[in-house]
This record gives sequence, C-alpha cells and structure tokens, in this order.
Amino acid sequence: MKIRILAIGKVKERFTQEWINEFLKRLNKYCKLEIIEIKESNKKKEAEELIKKIRDDEFVIALERVGQQINSEDFSELIKKKIQEKDICFIIGGPDGLDAEVLQKTKLHLSISNMTFTHQIARLLLIEQIYRAFTIIKGEKYHK
Repeated sequence: MKIRILAIGKVKERFTQEWINEFLKRLNKYCKLEIIEIKESNKKKEAEELIKKIRDDEFVIALERVGQQINSEDFSELIKKKIQEKDICFIIGGPDGLDAEVLQKTKLHLSISNMTFTHQIARLLLIEQIYRAFTIIKGEKYHK
C-alpha cells in the first residue's frame, strides 16, 4: 500500500519539517508514503506539473479550502477502504490553490478546516491525520 502527496512548494521552516519527519518515521510501519514537491509558480504551470505526476492507478484526493470536512474516524475509514482498492494520492496546492484542471482529475475534495493554513502547515496536518488514521485502523492508543 502506497500513499503519495503531491505538494506545491517546499517546507521552509525547520521546526515544521522536523514534525513532518517525525510522523513520516512513525508511518513507516503502516505504509510507504512519498512526498513529491512541485516548484511554486503560477497556477497554470503548477497544474501542468501536477497533472504529469497523477497516475491512473491512484485514488486522487485534493485538499481544498471549500472541500468536504470529515472527522478523523471517517478519514480512517476512507483510508482503510481506498488503500485496499488502489494507492492514494493527495494533492496540496500552493498559496493560490489548485487549478480547475487539476481538480477535475480528483475523486474527492477534502478540507482540513474552515480556517486558512499555509500549505506547509496543511502538509503537516495531513500527514498527522494519515498517521492517526492508521492508528485508528490498528486500534492503537494514539487517537483518544
């Protein structure tokens, strides 16, 4: 089972990257998670690069400010169901969001919150929620 995150831009803050690295290390026992960074540019160029990276054999989920909001338990059920069918690919846009052409390639639009976060913090929150999902699936104590 494989999960990929296509993300616009790099994580610039050391402390954010340290948290991401910690969750990536923890996730190693559950799945293979790969992060592919796309150079920050304008929405059209970002869209072209993202579309090149999307594979047909993946269930593609866009993180969108106006996407559907679900709780951690429902997110874990989504992961559990989809990972049995195919690999999962999450897409995190840059400061200007995702181009409509990219959104057409996705199966689900998810929102982390009604609040606005930097795309670096969105990446951290997504990875933490993926880790939480696997601990819920495995019945481990992390999720309270």
